[in-house]
Amino acid sequence: ASLRGGPVVLSSHAVLSAVPTIPSLFMAGSIGEDGTCGTETGQIWEDADLKTAMEGLNSCDADVDQGSKTVSVDFPSCDAAAAANTACSSAGGMTYTIDVACSETSGIGAVADWSVDYSKMPGCAGTSCTISDFDTMLKQQMETSFQVGIQSYKGGTWSCAATASLSSDPSDDEAILSIE
Repeated sequence: ASLRGGPVVLSSHAVLSAVPTIPSLFMAGSIGEDGTCGTETGQIWEDADLKTAMEGLNSCDADVDQGSKTVSVDFPSCDAAAAANTACSSAGGMTYTIDVACSETSGIGAVADWSVDYSKMPGCAGTSCTISDFDTMLKQQMETSFQVGIQSYKGGTWSCAATASLSSDPSDDEAILSIE
């Protein structure tokens, strides 16, 4: 893309490749080994089928809307998400979802004024884990990983917010999700 006003072209795979691979964000080292949640999550992530299924999330396509300057990945509409949730359950884990919303806050990046939204990305954690555990152990790392990944790909200064909700309790959605 040209900084002289030429067309901005964003491919879905380019945007997805700008962030760390999705499974790497959920490994036991990311969650931390503190307490029961970390220990359980570490054991679950030793499951090879779970790792393979989570890697499949990288194949989910993004929708690029040039008009609204938005790139969206709606994980529930991707077959890989169902496979990831099934693999999580088979590994003895608890499924949850994460919404990540990123937008350029300043700079003259190649995608100025664009936003990137990841909707209901599957996650897998130990059955004793809570949303509070996500907020304490993974939220900041995840936001930073997405922010740095997009900045390194397209420039500018980006801000990202990650919000988790437990898949098993739909009533949590309204109280927990603050990002559309």
